[in-house]
Amino acid sequence: MAAKLERRRILERTARGHVDAKANGVKFGRKPILTPHQQNEARKRLEAGETQRSVARSYNVSQSTI
Repeated sequence: MAAKLERRRILERTARGHVDAKANGVKFGRKPILTPHQQNEARKRLEAGETQRSVARSYNVSQSTI
């Protein structure tokens, strides 16, 4: 019973901290591999007809990243 109560309190504090961090502009998750400039460049190259594979190789990333 006491363990359940403590677990609930921990979850509440964690959730509150998560909300506070978001409000302060903290970004969660992985950082993007490509910069915004590289992302735009890759999109333009794909629209121009270049293959995903060749674009991915030029940036040294996997095809799924593109």
